[in-house]
Amino acid sequence: MVDSPAHSVTAGPAADSAAGGPDSAALHAPADSIPAPAVDSVGQTAADTLFFRDFRATETESCSVWRDTTSAALFGEASVTVRPLRMQSAEPISLTENAVFQSFVLLLAATYAMLLYRNLGDVRTLLDRISRDTATGQRLSEDPGGSGFSRFLNIATAIGMLFMGVMVVKYGDSLMPSRLGETLSHGAVLALSLLATAACCGVVAYQMAVVRLAGAVTISQPFISQLVLLKRTYFALGVIVTSPVLLLFALCPRGTGGVWFCIIIIELAITAGLYLRETLNLFITKKISILHWFLYLCTVEIFPISLLWLLSVR
Repeated sequence: MVDSPAHSVTAGPAADSAAGGPDSAALHAPADSIPAPAVDSVGQTAADTLFFRDFRATETESCSVWRDTTSAALFGEASVTVRPLRMQSAEPISLTENAVFQSFVLLLAATYAMLLYRNLGDVRTLLDRISRDTATGQRLSEDPGGSGFSRFLNIATAIGMLFMGVMVVKYGDSLMPSRLGETLSHGAVLALSLLATAACCGVVAYQMAVVRLAGAVTISQPFISQLVLLKRTYFALGVIVTSPVLLLFALCPRGTGGVWFCIIIIELAITAGLYLRETLNLFITKKISILHWFLYLCTVEIFPISLLWLLSVR
């Protein structure tokens, strides 16, 4: 039996509605009828709620986490406070603490000892004449003790010039920057000492030239000869007195030897005071005005030394 078209058309929907009753009702229901999930009850799980609760608790209790305490409560009663060790910088390199310079100083010391050993009589003559002239007011003659004494004065003057160069380098070592010691070789340090000796010799040459020129102009050669001999004698005295202490000062490590340096300055000051007094007495004995003595000191003694000092400082 064949169904009619009208029967087929009307029977299809009826069958669909009968077969899918609940589903069709759900599909044709309005969208507003579907219940929306609640944010508070569905959007957060138990773990999320616990996380936010802990985070809020941390925010409210953060002020009470940090509190003052003592090292004994934190580390125990047996703990002690220890200061951190400081980084010690490397010691500056000294100019004079090298084998070349110290060997040169020891060679000078040996030469000085040989001078005293071979010219002990001249040293005694020097001390006797200085003490006698100081006590009696007599002036030194042209060549006391003969030519041997004059040779002794020349050797003592040469040793004194070399020791002055050593002292200049040793004293300048404490003033120069430490990085200079890294750049200069051992031979360069010895060359600096010899250069200082040459500068001192230049000062002495200027003094002798000015004094001899003044004697030639004023026709007073005997007086000038006595003045030069007086200068040489007291310079030799200063060399004999200060050389042992200067040797100890030159061999001291950098930053030490202040006591020896003070002793050297005191000995040089005493020797210079005696020399100035003797030159004043010599001028008075020859009936020369004290004004000329002041001119002599300013022109011959003070001017070259001050000029050399200013040049070295600059």
